[in-house]
Amino acid sequence: MKKILILGGGFGGVATYKHLHKIIHPANIHNIQVELINKTNYFTFSPMLHEVATGSVGREHIVQPLREMLKCCGKDFHQALIIKIDPKKKLVYTNTGNYSYDILVIALGVEQSYFNTPGAEKYALALKWLPGAIAIRNRIINSFEQASEKHDTKDSDAMNKFLNFVIVGGGPTGTELAGQLSDLLQNEMVKFYGDIPINHAKVVLIHAGRRLIEQLSTQASASALKRLQKMGVEVILGETVTEVTKDSVKCSSGSSIPSNSVFWTAGTESGLKKILPTKLLNERGMISVSGTFQVPEYPEIFALGDNAYVTEDDFKYPPLAQAAVQASSTVAKNIIAHIHHQTPRKKRYRHKGDIIPIGNSYGIFEQKTIRFTGFFAWVLRRIVFMQTMYGWRNKIHVLFDWTVETFSPRDTSEF
Repeated sequence: MKKILILGGGFGGVATYKHLHKIIHPANIHNIQVELINKTNYFTFSPMLHEVATGSVGREHIVQPLREMLKCCGKDFHQALIIKIDPKKKLVYTNTGNYSYDILVIALGVEQSYFNTPGAEKYALALKWLPGAIAIRNRIINSFEQASEKHDTKDSDAMNKFLNFVIVGGGPTGTELAGQLSDLLQNEMVKFYGDIPINHAKVVLIHAGRRLIEQLSTQASASALKRLQKMGVEVILGETVTEVTKDSVKCSSGSSIPSNSVFWTAGTESGLKKILPTKLLNERGMISVSGTFQVPEYPEIFALGDNAYVTEDDFKYPPLAQAAVQASSTVAKNIIAHIHHQTPRKKRYRHKGDIIPIGNSYGIFEQKTIRFTGFFAWVLRRIVFMQTMYGWRNKIHVLFDWTVETFSPRDTSEF
């Protein structure tokens, strides 16, 4: 029996497992066993992390236990932290033991990058994982509690420190978070913290690029900027953060913003340098694969998702969840082809479009030359998420959260 080991319980890893699971059942004619290793025992629907951070959606509603997702084969899941991969010995070393494999699938995703910015990793909160979203939510609420106390003592300088919310990074995540945070401040926080003048609360978005969401067209970027400015967000473009301290953010222009709430959404980096031989990685630390998603030196190793770099120009896949899901089907088929010594296939990536929600009732949709903004794009995004989320229970809970939020305030209690 051939043992297939999948590393990573994100979009790429779970989708690959599901494709292989369909091949195994009801009759395992290919004589394979599939196992999955992940550092947490749950899958996170990460595109909704900014909604958890601002109280629109419950944290437990965007996660699903991996054993539940693996259905009848939950025993094939291992919760472990990967320490090292030895391609020659075909072994994966973890903090709970070692795992052998015949075929390895690497779908570990990427880590948050702070670009060696002094103080950023220590003082900024990253919206990359569920714990980060929860920490951001608690920081926002606690900052208002602290500001309320400072307002009572007439300490305006200290109050401003607690009410300046700085977001670093103007990609999709930072832009979405800025919109949701602005809505939260102008609605729930105005209502529940009436003793604090709302003009003291400010959202600042700092982006090193010349325009927001640079993977979109200039027209879409302009729409995002206009929307955020209309919502009262201060957008600073073409400027980098040079240092983050406990109470401030220092910028490349020399300016300093007093804030103890810095939310980091800028950039990612591969963590593969810690666990794989460097000769298999490119200069960015990503694992280089062919158009079949195989490592040329070790064809029994497949890689997909954020930390995989396809070297063939005609078959490149961007670091997006939809790209990882599309690649998973090809990976599963090529694994079976590899087992039976058949020719693997290649498939071009088909981009289905981008939908960026910015606050309530507004979104931006773009697919090639098709582009529209406003309420319908926002509704379309919710429809797409209902279709792509795993598990009916999560779908129902999220739909309920969205419905309740329409008619009542968000939950502003700390976790």
